[in-house]
Amino acid sequence: MKDLQFTVRSLSAQRVPDKLAQGGVELLSARKTAKNEITFTVSGKDREKVFAILRGTCYNVVKVRERGLALFYKKCRQHAGLVLGALLFCLLVAGFQSRVLRIDVVGNGAYYEREVLEVLHEGGIRPLSPRPKEYAALTARILSLPRVSFCEIKCTGGILTVEVRVNGEGSPLTEGALLAPVAGKVEELTVLRGTACVAVGEEVTQGQTLVDNYVLLGEERREVRVIARAKLSYPVSREYAGTEESARSQAYLDFGADSVLTFTPTQTGFLAEGTAYASAAVNLD
Repeated sequence: MKDLQFTVRSLSAQRVPDKLAQGGVELLSARKTAKNEITFTVSGKDREKVFAILRGTCYNVVKVRERGLALFYKKCRQHAGLVLGALLFCLLVAGFQSRVLRIDVVGNGAYYEREVLEVLHEGGIRPLSPRPKEYAALTARILSLPRVSFCEIKCTGGILTVEVRVNGEGSPLTEGALLAPVAGKVEELTVLRGTACVAVGEEVTQGQTLVDNYVLLGEERREVRVIARAKLSYPVSREYAGTEESARSQAYLDFGADSVLTFTPTQTGFLAEGTAYASAAVNLD
């Protein structure tokens, strides 16, 4: 039963507690609030008794109000909109505390932002996603990027900060695709970032795209900086004047020390024929 607080005004207000006690009403609290005024609290079940005792006397009941939980519930009912708004706000704050609200990539390797965001995206981390429970796997993938020597991931107040540092300032990553430097056959292809457009053993033309600067995430196409390297073989044939020794020296200078060549005498010198190799890389030494 809810408690009630009465405020009574009378020249003999100090006698109210005695009259109530004589009438069998238990006072829960009482205090003098003015010269001729007293405020007291009783159980709600004694409401009618209080009015019966004070009715027809010189006592003037000037205020009656609920107390304790009853008053709290009443206030809540009166301001239901504010209460619901406050509860919703608290729930949103509590919910956002466990969510990633923003991602910042900092450090002298911040030019890797696109690649870092891609790593996080593939790990299920994006704005409004749950905060990651552990960072080891994500850190390891970021450390595998060229020249990256340090990576730290931390989340504070909903802001996920990824600090990336590279060995020396270095130069920003090159934009664009990896293109074939010559017409020939693909012997080796290493792709750390990007989408391979050819396979090892495939014949390509000079300038053909070997690795394009995008990745597919489901049905979404996202641009990235290519990190890749390719090695191609191609046929060579060139005649050199002079001795075989001079022809060999010049041919290996022209086509590379790893070339596989044969030398055939001609009327003016030697014909070098065989296979040479050309390499090309984007952001991968």
